[in-house]
Amino acid sequence: MARHKKIQTEEQEDPDMNISSMIDCCFLLLIYFLVATSLVSEKKLDISIPASEQSASSKKPPVDPGRIQISADGSVTWNGDISVGEAYDPELKPGTSEYRAQRELDQLVEQLTTLKDLADSASAEPIVMLTGAPTTPHQRIVDVMAALAKAGIHSVGISTATGEGS
Repeated sequence: MARHKKIQTEEQEDPDMNISSMIDCCFLLLIYFLVATSLVSEKKLDISIPASEQSASSKKPPVDPGRIQISADGSVTWNGDISVGEAYDPELKPGTSEYRAQRELDQLVEQLTTLKDLADSASAEPIVMLTGAPTTPHQRIVDVMAALAKAGIHSVGISTATGEGS
């Protein structure tokens, strides 16, 4: 009879898992996202929320608010009757004088500066109401907001016209 050798095997322990490299990767990703998100800086619009009816003053402001209307084609009108900006043309090339004239709205800045000077002489805050058609190009609204900032006017109300032809 042949003898069978009994080989004793050592008991195996639970395998160890080395997770130090995974922790390193997690820290690197964390640092990457912290740095990447802090590089994005957005320009803030200085907007103040209207006061409630109870705290609002009941007397009329000494200076009538200015009214800017932007039509669907991008033309800009001041106080309903003065044309201060032609129709918006997205095909104009940057750097040309036509492009600069279209985007900077010098006539509107003059009107707004006059309103601001009038309000400053009356010790009041100049107020402007901006009305746009539902299909107004967004770039045109940004151009008008830039003209308001250039004139130093910060109190702006924004609304949209309800009619199709506005």
